[in-house]
Amino acid sequence: MRVMKFGGTSIKDARAIRNVAGIIETHIHTKPVVVVSAMAGVTDILQDSVKAAAGQDASAIQSIIEEIEHKHVVVIKELLDNTSYFTKLRHAIHTEVEKLAVLLSATRTIRIQIDDLSHAVLSIGELLSSVILSTYLNYKGLSAQWVDAREIMVTTNHNKQIVPVLRSIKEKAAERILPLMQKEQAVITQGFISATSEGVPTTLGRNGSDFSASLLGAAIGAEQIQIWTDVDGILTADPTIIPTARVLETMTFDEASELAYFGGRVLYPAAIQPALEKGIPVYVLNSTRPQSRGTLILNHNVEADERPVKSIVYKENITLITIQASQLLLNTDMMGRLFQRLSDLRMRVYAVSKSATKLTLTVEGNAALQSMLSELPDIDRFDVMEQKAIISVVGERMKEHPQLAWKIIKMLQDKGIPIDLISQFATQISFMFIIDENNINQTIHLLHHKLIENNTRIHQV
Repeated sequence: MRVMKFGGTSIKDARAIRNVAGIIETHIHTKPVVVVSAMAGVTDILQDSVKAAAGQDASAIQSIIEEIEHKHVVVIKELLDNTSYFTKLRHAIHTEVEKLAVLLSATRTIRIQIDDLSHAVLSIGELLSSVILSTYLNYKGLSAQWVDAREIMVTTNHNKQIVPVLRSIKEKAAERILPLMQKEQAVITQGFISATSEGVPTTLGRNGSDFSASLLGAAIGAEQIQIWTDVDGILTADPTIIPTARVLETMTFDEASELAYFGGRVLYPAAIQPALEKGIPVYVLNSTRPQSRGTLILNHNVEADERPVKSIVYKENITLITIQASQLLLNTDMMGRLFQRLSDLRMRVYAVSKSATKLTLTVEGNAALQSMLSELPDIDRFDVMEQKAIISVVGERMKEHPQLAWKIIKMLQDKGIPIDLISQFATQISFMFIIDENNINQTIHLLHHKLIENNTRIHQV
């Protein structure tokens, strides 16, 4: 038994859904649990509908409702036209769209965005895509049972954060999914969407479908989790910068987490955590090229793999803050207040460096940052430097080569690329540093050529 997750680009239209159905049919002997995202672009449209409703824009609301219905009807017409399946599915789509209209009307009436209503609106994309895929599989002669993920993915609100309740998810999965596997060939459910134990709709955040797949795989004890996307796997670098970037055959959970945290576009840190804890292997595969091997993520390094560097990633829109305050020498409360304010603004801190009277840290974005710093007491002065980027060089065996960091620094010095901040510990598997955004391309090209391109244990895309 395995979990197969398909993202929005994998089910973006009728042709893509046919392709996904073919992939599922190939794996049908494994009795897959299939987790799907909304069709590409739909979640963004639904977010716009909530804003329009809160802003009293009746014309925009009606236009969005019609767009959502039309987008999905066009797909099912191409997949199922002139069949009883089409008629039934057309009615199901219209019913969900009517619910959307009611939710938006409620939001328009109260004139503000309420989280519970917003979560309910955003859930509709996954509900529609999953019922379309389930119906099409049955039309193709496969026994696929649709399951509402909100009956399984139980969450709670902890400090304004939606947090999965793991014990409840395991219990609900045992009740709802495992029995179906005895009589059905496949179970089709949704990523991203969830609910409290009282049934109040919640969502797991953008890119939450990967998280759903990992949670579900851990809950049912899956033999593997497959993340189907639109790339061949996890690459040695961003292919828009390095067209010859190569697919990594294997990597560890720790490496994947580092890549995800520092800018990797394929996976997200929380997505693989439940799988990591259960030791379930995760495959990253390409739904448009299902014959490609993809990347296998394991909880241990492949013994024969001696490469110190696996991949190089970057994150833009970084702000570097340097705070000078005499109170830093003795008053740790000041740092506590600073980090609490950053947390209140939901600004993620990526690196910190501290001396007796100076504190330097990096955050993503710059919204309300200067005014927040101005309000804090005890700060003598502060400098804010924008348009910075984080570069992270990642590899499990880097900790066995401490000299590599100095080699990287020298490479950059020789090319005249200044470094603003460095972060590394002896036991870490990455070397992270801050540079100007306009030096990203040159830096990635330099490091990829020097550290990766000649390695024979990675295969060409």
